[in-house]
Amino acid sequence: MRGDRSIHNACPYKGGFTLLELLIVITIIGITLGYIGPRIRFSIFSSSIDEGTRDIMAMFRYARSSAVTRHKEYLVHFDLSASVVGVYPNPTSSGETPEMEKEIRLPRGILIKAIKTPYAPEKDEGEVDLMVNRDGLVEQGIIYLTGPGAEVYTLVVKPYSGDLKVYDHYVEFSHG
Repeated sequence: MRGDRSIHNACPYKGGFTLLELLIVITIIGITLGYIGPRIRFSIFSSSIDEGTRDIMAMFRYARSSAVTRHKEYLVHFDLSASVVGVYPNPTSSGETPEMEKEIRLPRGILIKAIKTPYAPEKDEGEVDLMVNRDGLVEQGIIYLTGPGAEVYTLVVKPYSGDLKVYDHYVEFSHG
Protein backbone atom coordinates (compact mmCIF):
# COMPACT_ATOMS: atom_id res chain seq x y z
CA MET A 1 0.00 0.00 0.00
CA ARG A 2 2.79 2.34 0.78
CA GLY A 3 4.20 1.93 -2.69
CA ASP A 4 0.87 2.94 -4.23
CA ARG A 5 0.80 6.21 -2.31
CA SER A 6 4.30 7.16 -3.40
CA ILE A 7 3.25 6.86 -7.05
CA HIS A 8 0.56 9.55 -6.54
CA ASN A 9 3.04 11.87 -4.83
CA ALA A 10 5.66 11.54 -7.58
CA CYS A 11 4.13 14.41 -9.66
CA PRO A 12 2.86 16.93 -7.18
CA TYR A 13 0.83 19.92 -8.50
CA LYS A 14 3.27 22.78 -9.26
CA GLY A 15 0.70 25.63 -9.28
CA GLY A 16 1.59 27.07 -12.74
CA PHE A 17 -0.59 28.21 -15.63
CA THR A 18 -1.21 26.26 -18.78
CA LEU A 19 -0.44 27.72 -22.18
CA LEU A 20 -4.17 27.92 -22.95
CA GLU A 21 -4.86 29.94 -19.77
CA LEU A 22 -2.07 32.39 -20.63
CA LEU A 23 -3.36 32.84 -24.21
CA ILE A 24 -6.88 33.58 -22.93
CA VAL A 25 -5.61 36.20 -20.47
CA ILE A 26 -3.40 37.85 -23.10
CA THR A 27 -6.33 37.95 -25.53
CA ILE A 28 -8.60 39.59 -22.94
CA ILE A 29 -5.92 42.19 -22.12
CA GLY A 30 -5.39 42.90 -25.84
CA ILE A 31 -9.11 43.40 -26.47
CA THR A 32 -9.44 45.66 -23.42
CA LEU A 33 -6.46 47.82 -24.44
CA GLY A 34 -7.76 48.02 -27.99
CA TYR A 35 -11.06 49.32 -26.69
CA ILE A 36 -9.94 51.77 -23.99
CA GLY A 37 -6.53 52.79 -25.39
CA PRO A 38 -7.87 55.40 -27.84
CA ARG A 39 -10.21 56.74 -25.15
CA ILE A 40 -7.32 57.22 -22.73
CA ARG A 41 -5.26 58.96 -25.45
CA PHE A 42 -8.18 61.28 -26.31
CA SER A 43 -8.84 62.10 -22.66
CA ILE A 44 -5.19 63.05 -22.10
CA PHE A 45 -5.19 65.39 -25.11
CA SER A 46 -8.62 66.80 -24.42
CA SER A 47 -7.70 67.54 -20.81
CA SER A 48 -4.93 69.90 -21.97
CA ILE A 49 -7.20 71.62 -24.49
CA ASP A 50 -9.86 71.88 -21.77
CA GLU A 51 -7.24 73.51 -19.54
CA GLY A 52 -6.40 75.99 -22.31
CA THR A 53 -10.10 76.79 -22.69
CA ARG A 54 -10.40 77.42 -18.95
CA ASP A 55 -7.33 79.68 -19.07
CA ILE A 56 -8.84 81.79 -21.85
CA MET A 57 -12.14 82.00 -19.99
CA ALA A 58 -10.29 83.14 -16.85
CA MET A 59 -8.57 85.90 -18.83
CA PHE A 60 -11.91 87.19 -20.13
CA ARG A 61 -13.34 87.17 -16.62
CA TYR A 62 -10.31 89.02 -15.28
CA ALA A 63 -10.53 91.64 -18.06
CA ARG A 64 -14.27 92.08 -17.54
CA SER A 65 -13.90 92.43 -13.78
CA SER A 66 -11.04 94.92 -14.16
CA ALA A 67 -12.93 96.99 -16.74
CA VAL A 68 -16.03 97.29 -14.56
CA THR A 69 -14.23 98.00 -11.26
CA ARG A 70 -11.71 100.47 -12.74
CA HIS A 71 -14.09 102.04 -15.29
CA LYS A 72 -11.55 101.55 -18.09
CA GLU A 73 -11.54 99.64 -21.33
CA TYR A 74 -9.40 96.52 -21.31
CA LEU A 75 -8.05 94.36 -24.08
CA VAL A 76 -7.68 90.60 -24.11
CA HIS A 77 -4.57 90.07 -26.20
CA PHE A 78 -3.88 86.92 -28.22
CA ASP A 79 -0.43 86.19 -29.61
CA LEU A 80 -1.24 83.44 -32.09
CA SER A 81 2.35 82.43 -32.85
CA ALA A 82 3.38 82.09 -29.18
CA SER A 83 0.01 80.75 -27.87
CA VAL A 84 -0.02 83.46 -25.21
CA VAL A 85 -3.09 85.25 -23.87
CA GLY A 86 -2.78 88.48 -21.91
CA VAL A 87 -4.86 91.30 -20.47
CA TYR A 88 -3.98 94.98 -20.39
CA PRO A 89 -5.81 98.32 -20.12
CA ASN A 90 -6.62 100.01 -23.41
CA PRO A 91 -4.13 102.89 -23.87
CA THR A 92 -5.77 106.31 -23.65
CA SER A 93 -3.27 107.98 -25.98
CA SER A 94 -1.66 106.75 -29.17
CA GLY A 95 1.92 107.05 -27.87
CA GLU A 96 1.26 105.12 -24.68
CA THR A 97 2.74 101.63 -24.46
CA PRO A 98 0.41 99.31 -22.57
CA GLU A 99 1.75 97.05 -19.86
CA MET A 100 0.34 93.54 -19.52
CA GLU A 101 -1.41 93.08 -16.19
CA LYS A 102 -1.79 89.36 -16.57
CA GLU A 103 -0.43 86.90 -19.09
CA ILE A 104 -0.56 83.13 -19.54
CA ARG A 105 0.91 80.66 -21.96
CA LEU A 106 -1.50 77.98 -23.11
CA PRO A 107 -0.63 74.39 -22.16
CA ARG A 108 2.02 72.62 -24.21
CA GLY A 109 0.69 71.45 -27.58
CA ILE A 110 -2.32 73.79 -27.55
CA LEU A 111 -2.23 76.35 -30.35
CA ILE A 112 -4.47 79.25 -31.28
CA LYS A 113 -5.32 78.33 -34.87
CA ALA A 114 -7.33 81.44 -35.77
CA ILE A 115 -9.54 84.23 -34.41
CA LYS A 116 -12.53 85.85 -36.11
CA THR A 117 -14.29 89.05 -35.13
CA PRO A 118 -17.21 90.84 -36.79
CA TYR A 119 -14.97 93.87 -37.44
CA ALA A 120 -11.87 92.28 -38.91
CA PRO A 121 -11.03 89.40 -41.25
CA GLU A 122 -10.03 86.04 -39.78
CA LYS A 123 -6.45 86.04 -38.54
CA ASP A 124 -4.36 82.90 -38.32
CA GLU A 125 -1.07 84.57 -37.40
CA GLY A 126 0.17 87.61 -35.55
CA GLU A 127 -1.72 89.26 -32.72
CA VAL A 128 -5.39 89.99 -32.06
CA ASP A 129 -7.05 92.08 -29.34
CA LEU A 130 -10.66 91.72 -28.19
CA MET A 131 -11.97 94.73 -26.29
CA VAL A 132 -13.90 94.75 -23.02
CA ASN A 133 -15.62 98.11 -22.43
CA ARG A 134 -16.03 99.78 -19.03
CA ASP A 135 -19.57 98.33 -18.72
CA GLY A 136 -18.22 94.80 -19.06
CA LEU A 137 -19.40 94.16 -22.60
CA VAL A 138 -16.97 91.97 -24.49
CA GLU A 139 -16.23 92.23 -28.19
CA GLN A 140 -17.68 89.21 -29.92
CA GLY A 141 -15.16 86.78 -31.32
CA ILE A 142 -14.58 83.20 -32.33
CA ILE A 143 -11.39 81.47 -31.27
CA TYR A 144 -10.19 78.20 -32.78
CA LEU A 145 -7.83 76.09 -30.70
CA THR A 146 -6.01 72.98 -31.85
CA GLY A 147 -4.59 70.25 -29.68
CA PRO A 148 -1.83 67.67 -30.05
CA GLY A 149 -4.22 65.16 -31.60
CA ALA A 150 -5.18 67.70 -34.33
CA GLU A 151 -8.64 68.15 -32.83
CA VAL A 152 -10.12 71.63 -33.09
CA TYR A 153 -12.18 73.38 -30.42
CA THR A 154 -14.35 76.36 -31.32
CA LEU A 155 -14.75 79.00 -28.59
CA VAL A 156 -17.46 81.60 -29.13
CA VAL A 157 -17.14 84.69 -26.93
CA LYS A 158 -20.54 85.80 -25.60
CA PRO A 159 -20.62 89.62 -25.68
CA TYR A 160 -22.77 90.29 -22.62
CA SER A 161 -21.32 87.83 -20.16
CA GLY A 162 -17.82 87.34 -21.53
CA ASP A 163 -18.31 83.60 -21.12
CA LEU A 164 -17.32 81.14 -23.79
CA LYS A 165 -19.58 78.74 -25.64
CA VAL A 166 -17.31 75.77 -26.28
CA TYR A 167 -17.65 73.28 -29.11
CA ASP A 168 -15.35 70.26 -29.17
CA HIS A 169 -15.14 70.41 -32.96
CA TYR A 170 -14.72 72.99 -35.73
CA VAL A 171 -17.80 75.15 -36.24
CA GLU A 172 -17.99 77.68 -39.07
CA PHE A 173 -19.55 80.99 -38.05
CA SER A 174 -20.19 84.07 -40.07
CA HIS A 175 -20.86 87.47 -38.53
CA GLY A 176 -23.61 89.57 -39.84
